[in-house]
Amino acid sequence: MRVRVANDRDEWNSIVDRSPFSVLHHRYESFYYHRNPLPLIVEEKNHKILFPMRLEQLFRSFKLAISPVHSYASVLPDSENSVHMIPNALDVAKNFLKDIGVHYIALSAPTFHSKLYINSIDYWFKKENASIQTIYAHMIFIGSKTYSEISKTKFTKGARYNIRKAERDGVKITEIKTEQDIRKWMDDIYQCNLSALKRQGREGAFPDSCKEVYLSELLKDKKRLGDYYRIYGAVYHNRLIAYIILHEYNKAMLTTKIMSHTNFLAKYPNDALIAHIIKKACEKNFEIFEYGLERTKIAGKIPSLYPGLEKYFLKFGCEEVPVLIYRLGLTRSGKLLQNLFSGKEYLMTRYAYLPSPIRSLFLRIYAPKRRNSIFNFLNT
Repeated sequence: MRVRVANDRDEWNSIVDRSPFSVLHHRYESFYYHRNPLPLIVEEKNHKILFPMRLEQLFRSFKLAISPVHSYASVLPDSENSVHMIPNALDVAKNFLKDIGVHYIALSAPTFHSKLYINSIDYWFKKENASIQTIYAHMIFIGSKTYSEISKTKFTKGARYNIRKAERDGVKITEIKTEQDIRKWMDDIYQCNLSALKRQGREGAFPDSCKEVYLSELLKDKKRLGDYYRIYGAVYHNRLIAYIILHEYNKAMLTTKIMSHTNFLAKYPNDALIAHIIKKACEKNFEIFEYGLERTKIAGKIPSLYPGLEKYFLKFGCEEVPVLIYRLGLTRSGKLLQNLFSGKEYLMTRYAYLPSPIRSLFLRIYAPKRRNSIFNFLNT
């Protein structure tokens, strides 16, 4: 079994395309967009395992190897028959990373995939004494269900009422397909960002509050990801009052952002968007629709950090699916980082017990305006 750094985009993407466990962030053009990408392939005979890693420097002294943990882009076997290779592949990758001076690795295990796949990852990290954090993805498992079946059995009565009201009030859903479309709606998109950030207590968050930078990123993402990257807007009286960004790939339709203008929430544009997207997912035969992530579980002992948003997830019948995040120090310094990051996550969830004004202060600190802040590293 050997490891090498991938330098052939077509080879990499051919493996991603045939794997049953892939998501959009596995594709070369998706994760390679991040700084310091490190695409590793571990192979043996006809089997290949991908590691979509990126390198980060912390305090100029620590080198971190991180997979897109919040995008489900984990270790990727090229087929179900290659799953048994995962523990050995992780051994090989670990030794390679140590040899190039990496102190710490972080990687996720999305449990909506097969048990054998997840258990193979889980077994190895537990053997290595990794720290494990559980976050929760809010998902609707579509399977072969029609939109009518899902709306009747999953949506609450209130959700169905809001969707009908949005339609009666004249809220229309449009797809923002082209660069021209993005530029046409950019002023309204920007106003949705500013309004939503203010509502969330995150004024000034980068890049959402910087119009030209955000426009540039939307255009680059659309060009880079093509039809896998979708933007839908809710339009009321020729004004875009909410929008949603999705990644569509393989079996999953994943929400990456949803923003809405506070002045128009009574028109229920978000409800109309979600209904439209779930209908599209059914028509396109996607098996999973994911709305978002939460650090705590509603049925758990720890309160939600965003209780209003959590209730919103559940009114569409979303299930809380655990996603395991592993943090492993490869050196003595790396072990210190492992404990630091684990302690940070403990504090982040426990402050949900605090009164709302104090919670809001922590959230402002947690969502920094400066992109290269230390808090971005603590979020890995």
